[in-house]
Amino acid sequence: MQLREEVHQRFEGEKQAYWAMRTELLKQYHGKWVAVVDGQIVAVGDKRGKVMEEAYRKTKSKVMFVSEVGHEDRVLRIRQVSTGQFDRTYHPSAPMIATPISDLVNTLSIDVDFIVDTGADLTVLRNDVAIILNLFDAPAGFSHVGGVGSKPVERQLYGALVHLAGQTITVAVDCRDDFDENLLGRDITNEFELTLCAKRELVRFEWVPDKPV
Repeated sequence: MQLREEVHQRFEGEKQAYWAMRTELLKQYHGKWVAVVDGQIVAVGDKRGKVMEEAYRKTKSKVMFVSEVGHEDRVLRIRQVSTGQFDRTYHPSAPMIATPISDLVNTLSIDVDFIVDTGADLTVLRNDVAIILNLFDAPAGFSHVGGVGSKPVERQLYGALVHLAGQTITVAVDCRDDFDENLLGRDITNEFELTLCAKRELVRFEWVPDKPV
């Protein structure tokens, strides 16, 4: 799905502002995530989601350009998955979790069934889910994304909120029309203590606070 023209123009403006500043950003923020809104750096940090969260809190803008300074070409990996029904008659069975997902402003929310995919670097939503949540109005940057053995391609990512285990995680998701499943990637699972046991039919997420700096 294409961005609305108004949203596209705003996003392109933020993207151009980022690249115009990149030489100076490399000197000050190499390896950090930064968010650009209205042509200005409004948030800096070590995690994309935290930077997106701060940028929205400060500006209330759903449109932003978020990038890791000096690592714009970093490749994120997701595995290709087969379609089918995921239950105990499907071998090997896949861990699943249903959890609410909302838009970046938290005005729209739906429950989404996810495959818990510890092999995916990022979270993936089917296009139909993204359309319901109006995620295409909240572009948040690009990443190079590739499956195992496939050539990486540049993908537009979009801001969303994942509500899990009593926590709300800001995340940049890849919205796909070529996937039949939603994948919960390590950008979310690494924030929790995760227990998976097919024999005990256990899929358990427990919040783990960040270590004090």
